[in-house]
Amino acid sequence: MIVENTVIPVQNTTLDKTKADIFFANLPKDKIMSYKEYWESVRPQNVEDIFRRYLFAYMSVHTTWKSNVNGYNAIKDFDDWIDDKELLRDKIKNSGCGLYNNRTKFIWDFKDKFWNNPKDFYLTTKKYHVKKRDQIVQNISGLGTAKVSFALEQCHPNECRVFCGDTHMLELYGMKTLTYQSKKGLEQYKKMERHWSINCGKLGVPLYIARCIFWDAKQNKTDSRYWSYVLED
Repeated sequence: MIVENTVIPVQNTTLDKTKADIFFANLPKDKIMSYKEYWESVRPQNVEDIFRRYLFAYMSVHTTWKSNVNGYNAIKDFDDWIDDKELLRDKIKNSGCGLYNNRTKFIWDFKDKFWNNPKDFYLTTKKYHVKKRDQIVQNISGLGTAKVSFALEQCHPNECRVFCGDTHMLELYGMKTLTYQSKKGLEQYKKMERHWSINCGKLGVPLYIARCIFWDAKQNKTDSRYWSYVLED
């Protein structure tokens, strides 16, 4: 069974803010408004859309962004499989995104919890976003701290006060691996998240928007639509 965000810490796990500080010192401020407007235009409009953002997060675990897109496209019309676990499994398997047994199990369990009380899975206040994220992590299987944060980023792109510490962010902060489920690993994660949050606050840029600008630049892209177009429907 996969445990998302858990890896063996075999290399440097010490937080180094140097590269992140350089990024913020050179953040292209002219991109902020266009990114904010774009992500506002694709934010969820209803609970069905919020559910789909979590589906996207589940399909992002241990895969490339291209496979993530393919996997999401395969299951985004959830009315087709919501009462048929085997159909869900077939759709995930046929998408080629991998780990189809675990994805099926985790998504199937998640959909029951989500539809039992959707408010448990999105932000309802302007504060305590980290606390809400951590509660969600404890309540579900298959998504750890980073990927639950990713789902919340997509649900609340211009307000979310948590961020997805994926491999690119670990690299930016001088780390190769991090075991988020350990006490020490989670402490390091939150130090990284806090540093990002403080610097975003100084510049007046939402955490997710800054992360998208950084991530897209690493892919040599000028905006997010090479992958986020699947959220525009």
